[in-house]
Amino acid sequence: MLNLNPIISIYGPTNSGKTSLAIELSKKIPSEIISVDSVQIYKEANIGSNKPEQNILNKYPHHLIDFIDPKNFYSVGKFKKDAINLISEIDQKDKHSILTGGTMMYFYSLFNGLADLPEKNAQIRKKIDGQERRHGLKFLHDQLNESDPQSAEKIHENDRQRIKRALEVFMISGKTINQLKNKESENILKKRKSLSFAIIPDDRNHFKESLKSRFKEMIAAGLIDETEMLIKKYSKKIPVLQAVGYKQVVDFLDNKLTKEEMIEKATNANYQLAKRQITWLNKLKTTEKFFVKQSNMIIKILSYLE
Repeated sequence: MLNLNPIISIYGPTNSGKTSLAIELSKKIPSEIISVDSVQIYKEANIGSNKPEQNILNKYPHHLIDFIDPKNFYSVGKFKKDAINLISEIDQKDKHSILTGGTMMYFYSLFNGLADLPEKNAQIRKKIDGQERRHGLKFLHDQLNESDPQSAEKIHENDRQRIKRALEVFMISGKTINQLKNKESENILKKRKSLSFAIIPDDRNHFKESLKSRFKEMIAAGLIDETEMLIKKYSKKIPVLQAVGYKQVVDFLDNKLTKEEMIEKATNANYQLAKRQITWLNKLKTTEKFFVKQSNMIIKILSYLE
């Protein structure tokens, strides 16, 4: 039996330098990188998801990046299965799995367990879509309130994706999401040795300014054109265009926001996302926390592998 290498996780809020650290670490140890990002999974969504440059990906391949059609939904449960399979394959090569990203629910599902929610059902989803076309989204939210009031209270009445998913779960299983979550599946990675490193901002004002600068860089790199392409090729309702950044550009293209308002809204939304990520981060078992741009991170991580 193989003496399995520790799984290494590097997580933190958006724009904290996680990917750069993972790549630097990958240069030092035999390893493969697994992306833990719910937006970078999508093909064609390159600028808004802040994917690494292609020359970096060619040299340091990332798993679970750029492989899902933009119009398709990818569940936490699917991520968990895919990631566990990849970790097993990387183990067989006697390498380290380096998991890096900011989708904390993905990390949580791997290391803390996850409710066994049913997979998407095309027939039931078609029925729900038909109800929305005939009666509107508020009708669906009212339906959810009748069948699963706890979820309805937590989900905003305009959050189309989550409303439909909660209804779908109830229609498939006859149980609410909370009822299913109380029966979390066994976590097969629980007994594996793992090292988890968090990167957190030490200056909130400077961090918020860095988020604004990054979004402006995305605009300069062609984010508006990329968003227009995705709308024309698919629809403004596709999952990837609900992500922070893309959502504000869609509103700008719909003339709901000026360019300056779009930048401010995206910056604020990214900052709120970062705060939620840090809240999730505190629920995860962390080996050590680093501040953004701390100089000795690689040395510290390598010391745990000696």
